[in-house]
This record gives sequence, structure tokens and C-alpha cells, in this order.
Amino acid sequence: MIRPTLSIRKVPAHEIELFDPPPDATYTIEATAHLVDVPRRTIMVYCKHRLLSPALTEHGYYFDRQGIRALRRIEALRPICGDDLAGIKIILDLTDALERLHWKVLSLSRTSAPASEKKQPRARNDSSRKTKAKLSPRRKKK
Repeated sequence: MIRPTLSIRKVPAHEIELFDPPPDATYTIEATAHLVDVPRRTIMVYCKHRLLSPALTEHGYYFDRQGIRALRRIEALRPICGDDLAGIKIILDLTDALERLHWKVLSLSRTSAPASEKKQPRARNDSSRKTKAKLSPRRKKK
């Protein structure tokens, strides 16, 4: 009897891409809920706990690119942290601080790279001359 073989092809993770909104786009809370696949009520809870800071107008809440990214981060942390929204807030704040420091270090390393590539002259070591002078006595002139 011949058994059919099934081949399961692994799909690299980089082939799955999420929609990344344009930098200048803003979305209503309903559109944001649809984009991230999170209930509107859950988004409101996140806003209440200050995990998200949407723009508030007379027409409601609006989320920009950063808000959608933050919502995705929150949803990625939920399986790990559960309902500990304070813990999620701490992680998000630390992650933001780490990213700011990372970009600062990169910008500093770019501006100081040409100066560090220059060869600096070697400093003279006077202490080695003194020890040599002590070992070889000087002759006095007559």
C-alpha cells in the first residue's frame, strides 16, 4: 500500500506583514479596531488606563500611526502579562525610553565617527626616560 506523503512547507516569518499606516494618516476608533482586530471596548479600556493616547475631537477618538503601533504592542504583551495593565504600561514606557536612547546613541556615533577615525599622536612617556637616565650616569663637563 502506498501512503501519500504530505509536505509541509515552512513559511518564513518575514513573509507575513502587517499593514503599516502612512505617517500622516489618522483613523477613527472603529477603523483602528478593525485594523488591529481588537474590540472597540478594549481600546477604550486601554485609553482609560493611559496605555494609549489618541487625539480627541468633537467627533470622537482618532489614532495615528504611533497609536496603532502602540495598540499592537499592547496586544502582543497581553498573553504574557495578562490583565496587568500597569505592568504593560511600565514595559511600554521602558521600551520607548530604550528606543529613544538607541536612536540617540546612533546619532552620536554618526557625528563622532570621522573624529574617532583620525589618528591621534602618541603621548611621550617621560617616566621611561627618567628611569633610563638613572641607569646611565652622566658625565660632568670639566
